[in-house]
Amino acid sequence: MKSLKNQTIVIKLGTSTLTHGSKKLDRAHMLEIVRVVHKLVEQHAKVILVSSGAMAAGRELLGYPDLPKDVRYKQMLASIGQVKLIEEWAQLFSIYSLNVGQILITRADLESRERYLNARDTLFAQLELGIIPIINENDAVSISEIKVGDNDNLAALSAVLVEADKVILLTDQDGLYTADPRKNKDAKLIRNVDTIDEHIIEIAGGSGTTLGTGGMATKIKAAQVATQAGVEMIIASGENPSIILELVHGQGNATFFKPSKKPVLARKSWISSATRALGSVTIDDGAVNALVNKGSSLLPKGIVNVHDEFLRGATVLVKDQKGNVIARGITRYSSDELNLIKKKSSSAIEKILGFTHGDEAIHRDDLVVIDNNK
Repeated sequence: MKSLKNQTIVIKLGTSTLTHGSKKLDRAHMLEIVRVVHKLVEQHAKVILVSSGAMAAGRELLGYPDLPKDVRYKQMLASIGQVKLIEEWAQLFSIYSLNVGQILITRADLESRERYLNARDTLFAQLELGIIPIINENDAVSISEIKVGDNDNLAALSAVLVEADKVILLTDQDGLYTADPRKNKDAKLIRNVDTIDEHIIEIAGGSGTTLGTGGMATKIKAAQVATQAGVEMIIASGENPSIILELVHGQGNATFFKPSKKPVLARKSWISSATRALGSVTIDDGAVNALVNKGSSLLPKGIVNVHDEFLRGATVLVKDQKGNVIARGITRYSSDELNLIKKKSSSAIEKILGFTHGDEAIHRDDLVVIDNNK
């Protein structure tokens, strides 16, 4: 079997998986999930969990009250249930001497470039130290996401965030079928999906249980996000968590969505066209050569001037000294910080600022060189 060393795997656990068909969290089932994650860690994989179940935990904690269906009550259940949920995970992972880190985010956190980078740095730090990040939607302050099973998309976005190899969605079905298997006995499991076309979108069904908020349609949308960024998406049943050990090697009963063959182009297309430039930097000829001909990152030493005001994580234009735009990229430092460290060696950043976000002003992975010869 292929080694899992240095592979990053995101596992999304739906409410139906965590409750195992009951009204409350199934601790024995959750422990089995923890055991499997421990097995992956033993194989040197880096694992992130995107865990639903906060509202189910909240209902259990309050004794299953009969509440109105207003969003505010869902948010209330999620807020108190999240405390119980992370407590359960922490206790279960401690059995295997593993620590967990809680990260509550909203879609807005990922759309904001500055918060996007902060979330990415936090996740990388946790993974580096062998901590299991447990991500959930911050439902207490989020309205629209709570209605549509956003943790499916959150899992995909998290996978893109950390440049994961695979994202596994565990749910109450074996994967995507040709029809709803709960209504059609002739429905067949689709094992491999090379391209998510209109037919695939059309056959995706709705939400199956009342505890969770996600259906197959949201999972297909999540698959689009992941695969376009070069991440393999797998949808499988969470009935037997041991299946994860098969899925990571391309085996098991599931639907496998193949990643884009040109993920870097897809990602950099997003940088070049979907983000608005909030400022610009002018760089010297040496930096121009490094970016255009060598595919290098932009270092502070090559920056001559900084124009306009922007925060860390903003998209900026990169210009040569004649004013020609040669690249666009996502900056790791704000305009104020760049003004302090421009023309300086990367080794001096921490001494000047008192901290560092890395040696690069713009990392090559966040940089798109513009072809002016088209």
